[in-house]
Amino acid sequence: MSKLYVIGIGYKPLDKRTKEIILKADVILASNRLFEVFQGYSEFEAVKDKVKVINNINETIEFISATGKTPTFPSCRAIVLLASGDPMFFGIGRRAVKEFGKDMVEILPDLSCVQVAFSKIKEPWDDAFLMSLHGGPDPEKRRKLPYEITDIPFLLQQYSKIAILTDRENNPTEIAQTLLESAAPSHRRTIALRMFVLERLGYADEKITEGLPEKIAQIKFSEPNIVIIQKTDKNSDIKKM
Repeated sequence: MSKLYVIGIGYKPLDKRTKEIILKADVILASNRLFEVFQGYSEFEAVKDKVKVINNINETIEFISATGKTPTFPSCRAIVLLASGDPMFFGIGRRAVKEFGKDMVEILPDLSCVQVAFSKIKEPWDDAFLMSLHGGPDPEKRRKLPYEITDIPFLLQQYSKIAILTDRENNPTEIAQTLLESAAPSHRRTIALRMFVLERLGYADEKITEGLPEKIAQIKFSEPNIVIIQKTDKNSDIKKM
């Protein structure tokens, strides 16, 4: 099989080597969302005829497998698979390595969305618990997740900060409602939870909303988005926005 390059995009311009790989690639695979993101890159016009949009992970893997084994496919060149941010952070990079092996896959990451999110709210993240509630776009084929939305209150007993990758079902509004339903009265008196919802990071219309769960539970948010929950002493200065 030809070399598979899993390239993260979304936050930074392509570096020299990544740009060269994309310009020389025979096929560039992208989901609908990443195709939209890639259109904003200066390299897009030069390679737009090579881009194939497949909006299903399993179909993408099948295409790579079939294309890479085709005798007429130039084995000296590359298949590029565009990914969001860091492909090895709850991304398709893990699946690609599992399917095709470490020798056939190279990962070229962008910043991770969580790294960007914490920089936006100016908070360190080396002490945060990172989790994904992104089960996939197809309700009939959702991935089994290590944690569910109902696990968040338990995790907050162990960690002072949690960053959550969301999806349509496990969205910020539902997360906030879960926190409100699970909070014991005695716990509410001493601990406050500050939430940040970071919508459409990397897009021109990105937006950050900060507030208590009571506020977040009343709002509908655009996708994609990330939630950060931070415990704080109730006597501290917290913005009740």
